[in-house]
Formats: sequence, structure tokens, C-alpha cells
Amino acid sequence: MAGIAYVKKRLWNPELIVDPTGLLPNRLVQDIHGWHRHTYEITWKGTTQAGEELGTAATSVKDGTTTPFLVNVVSAQGNDTDAAGGDVRAVALIGITTNSIAGYLAWNTFGETTRAGRDGKPVSTVEVVLMNGTSDVFATRYFIWLDAMYAVNWGSGGSDALGNIQAESPVNTVLIVLLATQNEGEGGVWHFPPDHNVTTQHVHITPTEVFAATTGVVLQGEFSAFDQATNTDPDLDIDYYQYTTPSLDAEYVREETSRRSTVASKVLWKETTVFAAKDVFLRVVQEFH
Repeated sequence: MAGIAYVKKRLWNPELIVDPTGLLPNRLVQDIHGWHRHTYEITWKGTTQAGEELGTAATSVKDGTTTPFLVNVVSAQGNDTDAAGGDVRAVALIGITTNSIAGYLAWNTFGETTRAGRDGKPVSTVEVVLMNGTSDVFATRYFIWLDAMYAVNWGSGGSDALGNIQAESPVNTVLIVLLATQNEGEGGVWHFPPDHNVTTQHVHITPTEVFAATTGVVLQGEFSAFDQATNTDPDLDIDYYQYTTPSLDAEYVREETSRRSTVASKVLWKETTVFAAKDVFLRVVQEFH
């Protein structure tokens, strides 16, 4: 993650939490701005990289909209394992999941008119997977999109990953890497569950040094695969956020237009070329309801 000091991606109030440790429900179910919303957050701190995705791009973005896929996690070091003396004991996977291939097919064919379709509807998910060192461990849900991975539990061996931890599908085909000595994965893409209204709730841009006296775009969100027929704003492709007073914080509040999501809807968050090689802090909060 060249030039980037810190990247964090979180899903608050997910539609589904799968957690054998019992650690996450109290952490992830939060009161966002006075009410409970399904909320994605990406926080990024570091040097701008002239159009680079916020966080090094995932190794591979796998499309499960035709056939959902299983994900396994594995470390290059045996001590990233679910034991008291381990390093990373468990990781959380964030993505859009279904209960099974058959369930997804039922939803894709009949919608929510049948029990199988309702059970198979794709939902925003955080699933915790217990590490077993260099042995593959599979998540229980079938993924349509996998967007993030981060460590959630540690043993006495260390407070970050001892080896590179990989999320793979199929085995040995890498999707996301959590690098050794870190606790966060990669990438600046969010996929959304279908049939939700999506809005950008808040964007915060903070320079850590005074910029030159100029204005310009520093952050953009590239949206794709939304149902434009249900929206009145035809320009749904890119949102731009720019400084008007470059030496100060720039904050943007909820946008007026929401986007209706499909099973393929996503947003890619990137910085632009205007303030290349400057240190910035960025925080983006998006809701879907």
C-alpha cells in the first residue's frame, strides 16, 4: 500500500453477522447519527497517489452473481491460529452473501415470493473465521462479493498478523491479502446488497499540512450497476469532492439523491491528481436502507 499509512473498512449494522467468537455483535451494532442504519465506512490516511484507489486494490475481484463462491482463509505462518498463544486468532470477512447456491438461484428466479428465495436473498454480511495457521479454513456463507478482511481477535503471541493472511477462492487463488505486521486488508471498493437506497452520508477530508492556495478535486466515488430507472438524477456515475478552502477541513453532508442498488452495485473510492504527494485523512460514510 504505497504511500498509505492507514486504511480501515467497516460495515456497521450489517444485515447478518456470523461470529462463532461472539466478539463482534456488540462492536458492530451501532447507533449511527441517532438511528440504526446499515452503514459502510472507509477511513484512509497517507499520501495521495495520483488517482490511486484508497488502499492497494484487492488481488482479484471475484464476481459471484452467476454462481456464489466459498471463501477460505489461510496464513503463511502457523502461529496465526485460534489458540491462546497465537498471533491473529480470527479475521472478519465483509461482503455480500447468500445461504447457498440453490438459495441464490431461488431468489434470482422467484425473488422473495418463496421461502427459498427469501432465505437466499443476498445480504450484507460480516462473517468471522477462526484461523488455523497454514491450514485452510472456510467461511460458512456463500459469497457473491468479498470486499474486506480485518483481524478481530489476537492471542498473546502478538497484536498483528505474523504472516500474510489470504482470503482465497478457490484455494490458492488470492482475493484479499492481510499483510504480515498489519491488521487490515486491501482495497477501496464497496458492493451493496440489492434493493436498497444508497446515499453518501458524510465525507471528511483533512489535510495534515497546509496546501497550496488552489482548489480542486481530491476524492471521487465511482458508482456503477445501480438501477437508474428508479432515480431522477441521470448522473449516477461519479461523485466528486473538492476543497474550497484547501488549508481547512472539508466536510460534506448527506447528498440529496439516493441510488437504488442491484446485486452488482458498487462504488470505488479513489483520490485524484490535484494534491498528489500531500498527506491527507479521508473518511467516507455511506448508508443503505
